[in-house]
Amino acid sequence: MINVQGVSKRFGALLAVDDISFEVGQSEILGLLGPNGAGKTTTIRMLSTLIAPTSGKIIIDQKDAHKNNYHIRSITGLLTETPGMYENISAQANLAYFSSFYDIEPEKRERNIEKFLRMFGLWERRDEQVATYSKGMKQKLALARALVHEPKILFLDEPTSGLDPESSRMVRDFLISLKEEKTTVILCTHNLTEASTLSDKVCILKKKIIKIAEMDKLKDYKEIKQAEVVLLENSHRYLALINRIEGVIESKAQGNRIKLSIENPHITNPNILLRLIEAGARIIYFNEVSESLEDIYLDLVRDEKDE
Repeated sequence: MINVQGVSKRFGALLAVDDISFEVGQSEILGLLGPNGAGKTTTIRMLSTLIAPTSGKIIIDQKDAHKNNYHIRSITGLLTETPGMYENISAQANLAYFSSFYDIEPEKRERNIEKFLRMFGLWERRDEQVATYSKGMKQKLALARALVHEPKILFLDEPTSGLDPESSRMVRDFLISLKEEKTTVILCTHNLTEASTLSDKVCILKKKIIKIAEMDKLKDYKEIKQAEVVLLENSHRYLALINRIEGVIESKAQGNRIKLSIENPHITNPNILLRLIEAGARIIYFNEVSESLEDIYLDLVRDEKDE
């Protein structure tokens, strides 16, 4: 659905995006992550044809995005970080105006406006000026605007920003449900828990791509794994024994727990358990500690040196 080929973007002397390439398939959700100034918003602006790349090519729906910008805009929905709505008119009037840009039958347009205003809890206040809305209500209206023409592709920049927990969950559940509609989503967010929950794969960007991988494979990128042994007795008595086991890189005893850094866990873990049992240790559980997306993200961004 989306194919980005060697895309760079310069603003004068500033290189905002540096030779990035990636693909996003139909019904996939790509989490686009990176620190401030990493090029995420610039990438979204290029994908949505608001600006053209300096070099490289973007193919969307099997069409060159730069040469077919009207088609691309007709099949995409965009939520920017600071969505602008007309505040001196009503929510319903805003959606009527923005949806008029698309080739939608009038009856369907009205149904969609009502559908999304009801979905985001704005129907009862549909006739009120947007200026009277809270930040969260304005965010929900902006989401409704991005969805009102039922796009094939959604570009979302911090979609749950300013929303209360209940509304945030509703938006996340809705995004997951879009898979059944075969909608492709690119999600820019600083909420790493949200990215981990929603994304099929993650692209970590810092002007250039640091890492792109499916979520389950991303968590396996480190050769050194973390594990924890919890014993019935004090763990310090077994620390020296564990440190002699091949594959144990580091160990630390805390009360009845031993925290481990290990390599080759399919070999090392059974050896640890065997040696502890032989030594008479009473094991409550042995658990491999899965790193969170936040841990992985911070490691990758920290390791990437600025030019």
